[in-house]
Amino acid sequence: MLELLPGIGVVLPDGAGTLRFGMTSGEVAAVLAGTPRSHRARQCMTLRRTDYTQLRHAHDAWLRGVLFDPAWNTVAVLDDVLLTVAGGGPGGGPGGADRLTQVVVEATGPVTAPAAHAVAWDGVDLFGHPAPDVASVLPAPARPSGPTAAGGNEADAADDLTVPALGLWLRRHPKAPDRWSQLTLLATPTGWERCCAGAFACADGGDGLVGVLR
Repeated sequence: MLELLPGIGVVLPDGAGTLRFGMTSGEVAAVLAGTPRSHRARQCMTLRRTDYTQLRHAHDAWLRGVLFDPAWNTVAVLDDVLLTVAGGGPGGGPGGADRLTQVVVEATGPVTAPAAHAVAWDGVDLFGHPAPDVASVLPAPARPSGPTAAGGNEADAADDLTVPALGLWLRRHPKAPDRWSQLTLLATPTGWERCCAGAFACADGGDGLVGVLR
């Protein structure tokens, strides 16, 4: 089981260790090296904070995974679960940009098959139950929102669920919308308050593709 500890980090399955918010990229890489399959990833698109004139757009790009720091490129494949990490964020975050502040977990196996590793919060298998059932036990306020929601894209927002109290952002499976299949767990607070209303959406609608593809 992969266990989410909001505000603390993520416990890896099979005694591989714990990813703790505030770790350096080297410390994270050392923990992930203890998993059976970890590797250094290469990003096809690498953007930097300096590519954005406004922090709100950099924030959105960081949440989407297109604002990429090569120091944070260790990926762990845990059977049918893919785990990636990121540090700091464009606002610096607690402890600076060289500290772990984001863990992304994605289910890669068939949605109809039991997962080899449950992804759990407080004993709830977030990917293993229907999305409405999972949403019903998450602490309030839980709302449909995310980086795309602030820009007014209601269709995308309907596929997201953020739980600020946990620093958790859930996204639905593209082929089985009744299930969650991807999540982002953030260390909170994130240090973006000077430009954003919250951790998951900027006050004025950040768009990480501004000046790049749009």
